[in-house]
Amino acid sequence: MRDPTYLRFPQAEYVQRWERARALMDRTGLEALFITEGGNFTYLAGGTRDFSYTRPTVLLFPRDGAPVAFVQMFPREIQRRQCWVEELRVYRSLTGVPVDEIRDAFCERRLERSRVGAELGFEQRLGISPHDFRRLQEALPQVEFVDAAPVLWALRMVKSEAEIGCVRRACAITSAAYDRLFPRLRLGMDEVAAARIFTDLHTEAGARPWLVINSCPDNYAVLYGGPTTRRLEPGNVLWIDGGCTANEYYSDFSRLAFLGPPTERQRALHEMVLEITKTCVAAIRPGVRASELWDLNWREWQKRGYDYAEIDFAGGRIGHGMGLMLTEPPHIAPYDQTVLQPGMVVTMEPAIVTAEGCFHVEENILVTEHGPELLSNASRVPIIIE
Repeated sequence: MRDPTYLRFPQAEYVQRWERARALMDRTGLEALFITEGGNFTYLAGGTRDFSYTRPTVLLFPRDGAPVAFVQMFPREIQRRQCWVEELRVYRSLTGVPVDEIRDAFCERRLERSRVGAELGFEQRLGISPHDFRRLQEALPQVEFVDAAPVLWALRMVKSEAEIGCVRRACAITSAAYDRLFPRLRLGMDEVAAARIFTDLHTEAGARPWLVINSCPDNYAVLYGGPTTRRLEPGNVLWIDGGCTANEYYSDFSRLAFLGPPTERQRALHEMVLEITKTCVAAIRPGVRASELWDLNWREWQKRGYDYAEIDFAGGRIGHGMGLMLTEPPHIAPYDQTVLQPGMVVTMEPAIVTAEGCFHVEENILVTEHGPELLSNASRVPIIIE
């Protein structure tokens, strides 16, 4: 029985998602979706993701007829309270999903000869083992499993008002955390202490934090690293890229601080990156292709005498979508022809790493009918830590 104290969204949110999903399935010739990855499961069914690979969840979502979900017995109570799927089947195994029971569910819904979308393509992963998936294919030899990534991302890239509210809250919490963090820091503190303050500010606000941090020439290029015992020393730059989840929706943006008075070069690099970022953000609007934003970024760096191919801060892109995952499609990259639509949430993050610091002022942006709305509102003026 569903419990209002645990529900992520009201039923109307899932009714809307199911209607959109079925319209896309009809358009692409899919008779069902076979969902096993945690984010896709919670998007369509409600419920919660497992925290390990031991207890996969499975959703069989027909284009016509009622869906059925398979959940392991240990989390069955939270799934019953959170899922909007009426038929929840509980299994006991800790060594794999109940393939025979899943096959039977296909047959009960007359899907034993059907075209079914599965998580096989771009930025998708099966939440069950390849071994179990092969067993299911063998048990259903006349089912054609095809790539559902285009359908799933068409659903998830455009956020509902309820989803936008979650992202907006996460960004507000992170904005406040940055603005409260930097004035508390002092030279001589280590990265661990700085990170602890940042994470505590998030948890106090009821969010789950994450971050990466660097603060000296030894680790400016470490863009995925956690805090170390390195001290905040004069002449360096402290950079934090972080955020949190609110109702499982992410914030993700960065800010920096100067450790002692900055050099002219450090200040100039920061201002250059900030200017380019602002120019690219201003160009975000419905109808613009993701690749066009990349092209604009390229031209802005060229004007200033740089070849962005040589900088290559993020492996060929300057931004990404964001939602139930920290990074999602679309990619703000030359290869991504996605046309921006109202309701998409994207990041913008051109950057450069030099011996003087990591200069990167990532922003989170909602695409609206009228243009970009900045959700990341922490100060962009670097504080000088003394």
